[in-house]
Amino acid sequence: MVEALVVAALLSVTQADEDDLPVPVGSAEEDDTTPSGLVSLSEYQIAQVNRLDVASGRTRVSVESNAPSPRSGSFPVRFFVDNTKGPQQTITISVRSTVAGSMHNVQRSVEVNAGERRVVNVPVPAEMRYGTVTATGPGISESSNASMYFQSTYDPQRVVLSLSRPEQFEKFAGKSPRYSGANVLVHPVPPDEAPGELASYLGYDAVVVPDGAIIDSLDEAQRNALEQFAATGGHLVIGGTLRSQAAFPLANPAKPGMNRYGFGSLILTTGAPGTAVDVFRSQLAVSPHGQLPEYERRYGGAVKDLLLPQATAPLGRFLLIIALFTLAIGPGSVWVARRRGPAALLITIPGTAIITCALIISYSLVADGFTVHASTYGFTLLDSKGHRTITQGVTAYYANLAPSKAQLPPGGVLVAPHEDRREKYIADMTWKDGLTLSGDFVPSRTYREWGFTSVEPSRARIVVKQKDSSVVVQNALGVRIEKVVVNVDGRFYSGGPVREGGEATLEPGNRLEYGGNPGASRFSSDVTQAVIHRAIEHGQFLAKLEGDGFVPTAGIGRQLNSSEHWVRGEYE
Repeated sequence: MVEALVVAALLSVTQADEDDLPVPVGSAEEDDTTPSGLVSLSEYQIAQVNRLDVASGRTRVSVESNAPSPRSGSFPVRFFVDNTKGPQQTITISVRSTVAGSMHNVQRSVEVNAGERRVVNVPVPAEMRYGTVTATGPGISESSNASMYFQSTYDPQRVVLSLSRPEQFEKFAGKSPRYSGANVLVHPVPPDEAPGELASYLGYDAVVVPDGAIIDSLDEAQRNALEQFAATGGHLVIGGTLRSQAAFPLANPAKPGMNRYGFGSLILTTGAPGTAVDVFRSQLAVSPHGQLPEYERRYGGAVKDLLLPQATAPLGRFLLIIALFTLAIGPGSVWVARRRGPAALLITIPGTAIITCALIISYSLVADGFTVHASTYGFTLLDSKGHRTITQGVTAYYANLAPSKAQLPPGGVLVAPHEDRREKYIADMTWKDGLTLSGDFVPSRTYREWGFTSVEPSRARIVVKQKDSSVVVQNALGVRIEKVVVNVDGRFYSGGPVREGGEATLEPGNRLEYGGNPGASRFSSDVTQAVIHRAIEHGQFLAKLEGDGFVPTAGIGRQLNSSEHWVRGEYE
């Protein structure tokens, strides 16, 4: 790898000398060599879970407790609903937990038919380490308010979800589990109970399907969730071969071993890979930052780390107002007492305090207004054949008045800060036709960063045409293009800006450069490699966008302070 990097650097310097320009993005393929892992998938232990009764009556509900908890992202809490004696009804399941001193609630409502038994997966943030669970519905007459716990994990431990019975994973691994010194915690789930949404997989270091035939037995929602997990940065390990390539359209075609797949990896193997294969992801694709500790904020570190200037209090202006207040109350009161008498102070002192408060409030309204201020950064892969966008993004928020709620589409997943040395927080969540977030998503006068992972249907596209001897690009992405480069028969053409719905003539050469941005530290190297640094092949484009890009807005109107979005895909 070192030799490859040296060669790449020499080539880059040579090109810069020739063109007298910085090295353009997407001009050379990155090294494919994967580092050896520190943990082997075959050195594992099976998670020792148990069930707790949650509610009873004609309808009984229980929950799986002591499941291993990933260190970041989200994972499912598995509820078992026995409605064999109950009516057709809507059951509301709730998980409540305290995170960073605040109580938060995650809930989901499900329709259950009479006489039905089913498993309900409720995605929860990995920041939840325990919870009080309840279930309510017409067929439920008693609630136990069960307290459940998750098995916390720490580096170098890895959490793996296996869609299989324990014995099937043991056969795949080729050895029995051991419970002393094994750093891989495997949580086996029967394939017919597998989650059918991306949010339930996002936190796992790897998802294993011991037999490729299991993929064919899953329903469409379950297959799509697995595919999206790999496409958004997860590592999906499948035993044997794929019977149908249709389930993983970005693999072209999938071959034995490790296959790059969107932002993640698709690994095909006949048994548990050793440490020579990088089975586990290194980190979550997007990692928003929480506030730094108080002792670091005192030295200005928090200011440098913020993505929004509005998030810092205007100390200078506030100190000026306070100084004027002090002068008015001190020497001013002496002057008033001499001129008007001591009784006048009963009016002037409270009046001065009211005027000072009004000045501070007025300044806050003028400076911050009633809008939500935001900065957003994102990287997107445009899957034109599947008519969808695969996006990793981060948005920083600051609001004078908190928005009442936010709404993410079904393909969107929220990612909270998870670094141990930073402030942690989550928001109240309601899963129904997507994800609804309450007012604690962006509290008043509080800086918040949230990560977004999304896979959304889209008709966005770029059209490239040949006019005489010129190459023309048409922008149908839905947002303004600042700069774009395309590869036509091995030759680069670039240009911009191009308004939405407009077209522009491109000039020969690759003049699109990437120098990083304030939000770049929030993304893993896999994201920037997939979008920025990978070679632009014939028929592909790479564009830099302005505005919201493809990062979910959560339905919140906001005033953008800064933004930068990169999108790669195939043009028409």
